[in-house]
Amino acid sequence: MKRTLSTVFMICIITAAGFTLHKATLNRTSQGCIQLNDFYHLKDNTVDLLCIGSSHVYYSIHTCRLYDQHGIASYLLASPGQPVWLSYYFLEEALKTQSPQLVIFDVCTLYRKDSEAGAASWPSLISMKPSASKWKAIRAVNQEKKQLDTIAAFFSFPYYHTRYAQLDRQDYENTKKVRYNGYFPSFERISGQELAEWQQIDRSSFDKAEPVSEQTELYFRKLIELCQARNLPLVLVNAPYLNQTEEKQQAYNYIRMIAEEYGVPFLDCNYIEEIQIDYEKDLLEPSHLNYYGSIKYTDYLAKYLQKYYTLPDRRADLRYQNWEQTSRKFRHTELYGRALKQIQTLSEYRQALSRLDDCVAVLYRNPGGKAAVYENGKQIFTGREGTDYFWHSDLGYSDLALQCVSGKLTVMIDKEPYAFVNQGVNMIVYDKVAKRVIDAAGFDAYTEKAVRKRIS
Repeated sequence: MKRTLSTVFMICIITAAGFTLHKATLNRTSQGCIQLNDFYHLKDNTVDLLCIGSSHVYYSIHTCRLYDQHGIASYLLASPGQPVWLSYYFLEEALKTQSPQLVIFDVCTLYRKDSEAGAASWPSLISMKPSASKWKAIRAVNQEKKQLDTIAAFFSFPYYHTRYAQLDRQDYENTKKVRYNGYFPSFERISGQELAEWQQIDRSSFDKAEPVSEQTELYFRKLIELCQARNLPLVLVNAPYLNQTEEKQQAYNYIRMIAEEYGVPFLDCNYIEEIQIDYEKDLLEPSHLNYYGSIKYTDYLAKYLQKYYTLPDRRADLRYQNWEQTSRKFRHTELYGRALKQIQTLSEYRQALSRLDDCVAVLYRNPGGKAAVYENGKQIFTGREGTDYFWHSDLGYSDLALQCVSGKLTVMIDKEPYAFVNQGVNMIVYDKVAKRVIDAAGFDAYTEKAVRKRIS
């Protein structure tokens, strides 16, 4: 009996250790495999719009906006530099659990030579469950030259757990990064140097067509034929970007010829003026749209899809709470804090706080110790000037504590003190959905300007 209990105990310990190691070694960088890993957690048959392809997909298609504005339940099964043979097998894998009503495939990487695509294959494959599709995908990756140990790649475990020696700061910093049903927003903007370099290129002569590689064409046709065999509408796209070259455009011209052969629409959005992309404001860098560009591109796609296809509005459907919750998390995590950081006056800040939901705000003055705590715009605590007090609140994932002794007030979240001005009003805003402080500032009593540098 004791031996049996010991065995069970050891199995539990090993399982827990394996889960912890898996979580720690899962690649969360921009080169990682989070989209496919998250895909497996979706409810079956809930994805109406499935988008596949490279990083052009997950930087460009704003899934939350599609849901908020139109009720479209979309998912981006994308990965960095995704070659078309992986796109094909990812689609095959997705159709085992999902029944999308439309597929969008971004053709950006189809110009590449087969040997150039291999480096992007393994980080994309690592989260794929062992199956016939994964076995075939690995063989397709190894077709040019053997780049993966077939058995180890099939089971993933050996690759996952040899990463412990390669873990660096980026792995730990990215543990809280979120993909919003595949979408990965960036608020950065292209540098002036990169902008000037690529704007000088004359694209007016990019009118010839050059064949893509044999393997690329084979799998591109297979992808189209898989969709047609399933009576699954397919739209080919090329998201807007700046570092266009003659080589790339000649490949896309060839892709267009194949698309026309099959009767599949192809939207090369580099040449659609209606989208109104401003390269200076809407690009992350020469290859990708930023958040602002993704809004324009997504709005254009939504308009196109509504004109030619019928996708249901899922906003009132309880089965689609994941999309509702994801959109809400996006607003809280990505937008609320950014909006607050733009505010420079106390009166504007107070007005903005009244419009935020699921946020706890602390306003306090030093010296004196006067404080007020608000949740969803309602005051839940008052600390009076000239009195000693202690107040604590469990925020769910963090702790808030106020302690005033002899007129000196200390405000702490998770034992970390916050203070910005000695004379004036200090503010802290904790978002219970984002599970973190989204902004903290002081408003100086004399200049009334916002100060965001802490004081000891």
